[in-house]
Amino acid sequence: MALNEAHKARIIGHMNKDHAKELTQYLRAFNGLSSSAARGAQLTEMTLDAMTIDSASGTHTVAITPPLGSAADVRVRLVDMSQRAQQQLGLSDIQISTFTPPQGGGIISFLGVSLYVFCAATLARVQPDTAVWGVLDAAFPYGAAGYKWLVKTIFLPVFMIHVTEAWWMARTRLTKHGIEVGSTLWFLWVANTFVEGWPAIARFDGLVDVDKKKKESAKH
Repeated sequence: MALNEAHKARIIGHMNKDHAKELTQYLRAFNGLSSSAARGAQLTEMTLDAMTIDSASGTHTVAITPPLGSAADVRVRLVDMSQRAQQQLGLSDIQISTFTPPQGGGIISFLGVSLYVFCAATLARVQPDTAVWGVLDAAFPYGAAGYKWLVKTIFLPVFMIHVTEAWWMARTRLTKHGIEVGSTLWFLWVANTFVEGWPAIARFDGLVDVDKKKKESAKH
């Protein structure tokens, strides 16, 4: 028994509109495509035992396992395949699609690191016999020379700590929760974590916890 053409058209339209991410995951998990090769996934055809999906790398056939008995099986089978794909790819069923700016202590951290970046970027302008040298000599502990020494000394530790935090965010959270590497959302979280540090990671975890609680509440 083939799928009814009108019903099939509705399924294809729904999947392309609301579940493009799942189509990408099917290609990655079941056909072994890379994230870049699976990008832009669109369902173009569907039978009881296979889906035809176009992506950035061409046209691919994804087997529906086990095959559908009828159109009534579509939703259950595709949800099951989505769960299996996520498990195989090490992804969470909690998908984050938003960015939130620094809050609370995160604002202080963001501003503090931004101030240090400004100090490091303008350090070459701090020279003897300049107005800024005179201000720092009068106001900064150990004077302008102490200021220059401090900014230079902590540069590498600050840089390495914040690179590590940004890497850790991308490595353990962003991809796991459905944020595609290289996307605008990915860059927003990585760049913000690089500047803000751990508060950004804690804020992201908070978004995950909120969605998790919503899913748990929906089960009851």
